[in-house]
Amino acid sequence: MRVKQREKGMALPLALVILLFGGVLVAIAMYVVENMHSTTQESITHMELYNAAQQGVEKAMSLLWENKDDLEQDALTYEGNIEDIYAQLDDGTLLGPITFTVAPEINVEVKIFDCNYVLGSGQSLSEELPPQYPGGWGAGGGGATTALPGGTSAIIDPGRLLSLGGGAGEHRYLIRSTAVKGDNGLTAEAMVVVNK
Repeated sequence: MRVKQREKGMALPLALVILLFGGVLVAIAMYVVENMHSTTQESITHMELYNAAQQGVEKAMSLLWENKDDLEQDALTYEGNIEDIYAQLDDGTLLGPITFTVAPEINVEVKIFDCNYVLGSGQSLSEELPPQYPGGWGAGGGGATTALPGGTSAIIDPGRLLSLGGGAGEHRYLIRSTAVKGDNGLTAEAMVVVNK
């Protein structure tokens, strides 16, 4: 009777198959980790930009509050330059734009727009303009939404002139705060009513 001998050369192919399988698992793990890292970094950047833009909104609100007794009361006229409708003091001093840096890489620019403006001749509403809110400090009482066509809501739309009424001594401003970090940017807007 003959004794079977072990077959030679099986250890090397088996080791190569195990190494190949292990390499595939490592490659998949590296892909997943890299994807999770970039997604997390993107979320962190978005959160940093949002917080920086909100900080800009808060600074602008503070500036409006500090100067509430000296804010321009008359309607401004938009003649094609966006600076025409920046919030300003009675003496014509513009309240912005405000620029500052948060952390070493995030730059913030804040613009405060006076919503009490009229369009100059040849001008029309565009995306960059805030909603119009004609009126001002006034002394009259409220009113109803009269400029809206039937079946629509009172959502503020830059392409629509709204007459929402309001109390005496109110003036509306739009704060637009843009935070930029590298190629990423985020803009936060807030409508603010200042009572005199």
